[in-house]
Amino acid sequence: MKISRRNFLRLSVLAICSGPLAAKLGCSIEDMNNEVPASPAVGSIEREISKYLEKNEELAPTFEMYKGIFVVHQGYLDQIQVSVPFSEEEIRDFFREGRYLLSQQQLKFDPAVFKEVMVSITRVIQEKSPENLNNLEKLFEAREFSYDNVQDFLNLFTIYDKPQMEQHIREIGMEERTGLNSELITFVTFSASSIFYNAYMEETAKITDFSLWRRGYCPVCGQTATIAKHRKEDGARILECRLCHAQWYYPRVECPYCENRDFNKLRFFFVEDDRSRQVHVCEVCRSYLKVIDGRAMGKEVNLELEDIATEFLDVLAEREGYQLPDRNLRLLN
Repeated sequence: MKISRRNFLRLSVLAICSGPLAAKLGCSIEDMNNEVPASPAVGSIEREISKYLEKNEELAPTFEMYKGIFVVHQGYLDQIQVSVPFSEEEIRDFFREGRYLLSQQQLKFDPAVFKEVMVSITRVIQEKSPENLNNLEKLFEAREFSYDNVQDFLNLFTIYDKPQMEQHIREIGMEERTGLNSELITFVTFSASSIFYNAYMEETAKITDFSLWRRGYCPVCGQTATIAKHRKEDGARILECRLCHAQWYYPRVECPYCENRDFNKLRFFFVEDDRSRQVHVCEVCRSYLKVIDGRAMGKEVNLELEDIATEFLDVLAEREGYQLPDRNLRLLN
């Protein structure tokens, strides 16, 4: 079964540093095991995945990859050291002013760990892609990933959304220099850096919550939210960042992308017999947001899993003439 292009590009890091590519790049695996001990979190994910597969077995390849990604991602978080140099009051002041945290600080990446993760991602892509991607090794020769340049390049994710990053990669000639397309370069870079951003978000959450934030982009890294949920206990709409996975409240009768509050120009639709999975659309900016109703489901939901399981909603939204918010909202607000 073929993994769809959309879902494949949503997958993050499957970090198993092995094979000839890892050896060529000097990524030692002497202290690493392919078998990762199960944990309660992993067991919970496996149970959730089995429920999805009861309804749609065609998602099995995607979910199997996601499960492996989840296991290793959890292990890597403990190896990544990040610091948040702001006090609680400083962070809350930033939020009141609409400034996301990493617009005030550059995130520091460990080049060695980042290289290891990138090796792992290229290994997975080579194994899973139906196309011949042996030239992925050339990505490591790009000057953007040199020790001196990698920090600045990876911090571009706090400035650019995915389409803008792809455009930037084309403009600086990375496609020509590596022989790889901008979408693939962005995917690898996004995936390898996401665990650093997630670690930074977790450290921020230890200092303060995100209750003051009222924007359609992330309070931590600035990425635009493309999926949300209605919280089980009170129905509040909670947005989630796809890069660092921060979650924050946003009013239901307001477009998170253009701040339209005219309820006559805000609507939602869903597939018959499944009201819990919705598409919220704005007639002003023609953007859409997938929303999963935890109240209707009677449980809290994992939005990463739901994003994979609801690709059909993206197709329906696009057929109706709506699009994901590719614009950089930080420039509009």
